Amino acid sequence: MKNLGIVLMAAAFICSSGFLKKGEDGSYSVDTSGIEKKANEAAAAASAKADEVTKQAETLSTKAVEKIKEQAAKLSVSKEEVLADLQKPLKDIQAKVATMDPAKLTAYLGQYSSVFADTQSKVTAYSQQVKDLKWYEKFSTKSKELKTQLSEYSNQFSGLKEKAGVYLEKLKGYGLDPAALGIDLSAYGL
Repeated sequence: MKNLGIVLMAAAFICSSGFLKKGEDGSYSVDTSGIEKKANEAAAAASAKADEVTKQAETLSTKAVEKIKEQAAKLSVSKEEVLADLQKPLKDIQAKVATMDPAKLTAYLGQYSSVFADTQSKVTAYSQQVKDLKWYEKFSTKSKELKTQLSEYSNQFSGLKEKAGVYLEKLKGYGLDPAALGIDLSAYGL
């Protein structure tokens, strides 16, 4: 009996809501054109609102990136500070980086980029000098010195990559794209 009552109530609702139309021939059809139109209007309004919010977010993001760049330009990080990081254990660098804001991270990464370029040019120069040694110079004192220097700069380069990676990950943790901040370390494998 309850089921019959529910069915009758549903039929009464459909008939009174205007969805069920009686045709001239006496047949019934369901008219959903009103619902479809309203759904399309709602979808268009939602899409327009999403576009508006996206534009606002892009504007705010651009402003935030510019502000970070300005703040980073005011900070100075010396080459010696970056090279001092090489002597510290990775855990100390991680602890140091954990307290940094995006501007300080950007300043450090800018200096890392400069030190990377210097170190890479030295590795290239020493590699070329070792390569240019004559066969009879390969076992000389000069050769050993060049290889020692090459090894030192190669190790320095590897250490820089490891430490810079910590700074980059923290910057990305803030949701920032390093390239948007003018930081491109891709040439160094980062």
